[in-house]
Amino acid sequence: MIRRASLALLFALVAAAFVFLPAWTVRAAPASGADAEAQFSYARYLSDTGNHAQAAREYGRFIERYPGSPIIDEIQFRMASAYLDAGMFKEAKAEFGLFLANFPDSAFAATAGQRLNEAAGRATLADLPVVVIPDINSITPGRTLRAVQVMNFVSSDYAGVEEELRSLRVAGVNAIILRVFHNKDDRFYPTAVRGAQAGVYFNSANAPVVDDVLGRVLPIARRNGLKVFAWMTTRYADYGMENDAALACRAYDMTSGAMTPCKGLDLFNDRAVARLEAIYSDLAAYPVDGVLFQDDLVLRHNEGFGAQMAALFRKETGKTIDPDALYIQDGDDAQVRYTPLFWEWAAFKNRRLLYVAGRLRQTVRLKRPGARFAINLMYESLTNPAYALAWLSQSFSAAVDKGFDYYSVMAYHKQMDDELGTGPSAVRAMIEKMAVDASVMTADPGKVLIKLQTIDWKTGEPLPPDDVVRLIRKMKGKGGVSIALVPYRPGLPFYELGDRLASGH
Repeated sequence: MIRRASLALLFALVAAAFVFLPAWTVRAAPASGADAEAQFSYARYLSDTGNHAQAAREYGRFIERYPGSPIIDEIQFRMASAYLDAGMFKEAKAEFGLFLANFPDSAFAATAGQRLNEAAGRATLADLPVVVIPDINSITPGRTLRAVQVMNFVSSDYAGVEEELRSLRVAGVNAIILRVFHNKDDRFYPTAVRGAQAGVYFNSANAPVVDDVLGRVLPIARRNGLKVFAWMTTRYADYGMENDAALACRAYDMTSGAMTPCKGLDLFNDRAVARLEAIYSDLAAYPVDGVLFQDDLVLRHNEGFGAQMAALFRKETGKTIDPDALYIQDGDDAQVRYTPLFWEWAAFKNRRLLYVAGRLRQTVRLKRPGARFAINLMYESLTNPAYALAWLSQSFSAAVDKGFDYYSVMAYHKQMDDELGTGPSAVRAMIEKMAVDASVMTADPGKVLIKLQTIDWKTGEPLPPDDVVRLIRKMKGKGGVSIALVPYRPGLPFYELGDRLASGH
């Protein structure tokens, strides 16, 4: 599990970047606090880079969170303008109308009136009927998952594993997401005949093999009508190459100013990516239904440095990378501020991570053309996209643009409550909104895989089943989103995942 610092500190890291972006308005009044400034800076970055629909959404998020901001009129004007620039003329017309009703004396009012007329005219043209013929290849019935993510089985033999899987299928589960990697200090599968101390649970000529658990579980799952997704690492799959410094990730130490190794592979290094492709090709020798990319496909705000990254960034942008050009520090780590170049670099890192995911997807599909792919996404990618891009180099909308089969949202309610401190009810409401927002962004609720937490990550203790069931029922009311319980553990009423409750329940 990727561990993170408190959001309060991290908002401070993202905060205040907007003062470095090109001026666009007739004034530059402050927003209401560091977190508001960070939200403003991210929305403006999206506008400046032509991502107008996303920018409109982020300006709307600002209005929801900071309605008392002294620049709220500017934000609403920017949101309406972003809709217009995105070609969303009905939305632009509505927002400019609201703006003029709410802020008739604003410095932006005259321009808003002109843009309202433009939006109204173009909205009329947009109302002309268009006949849309759906692409038959895009219609994939039966895609919705009711899954469990298996970190471990309980049984120490495969006869017992079969009983566990049979019980899941009877309860209405239709897929398992099976861990096929083993990091140092992970728990071994009870059935495993231990080989390597870190590596993979399938036969591979390119990574150390712990045991071929995948090869034993696949036929059992098939007999019981379960799909199998292989849950596999990316950056952290340095098994057997841990001491190869040339392949190691590099990070900037914000305290010392030095470059230091960071956990995992340097995914800007083509040799590292080629090695991953070889491992995934070995995985594709098995008849898996799909692959879930582990949540290590991220880069923190100070990770991803190195000669290969710098060369690729220079080739793509014509710019050089130096930490002094990315961060502004006022003598205190908590007061790091981000420059415009940082946001460009964060988006560049996100594109690289998705490019690597695309290469791995292509590698698997050479052997398994029908395989489906899910990508793990932190909850902040929906609740706080500015934070997700800055701190994790992750973007939900960018992932959607790459066309994954499932967007695996880590909606871990206990973790969210621990980090946000908002209380269980507020977290449940947030998860419901995440499901709705993701469904809108993907235009297909079945592609949205909401993952719900079943144990406390800190203590390992089971979470109350009633809390999990409450969330399952909420998600089942969200128009057909896919659901997975993480991790699989006995004692949960898995029948709640099914379309119909088991008899007697």
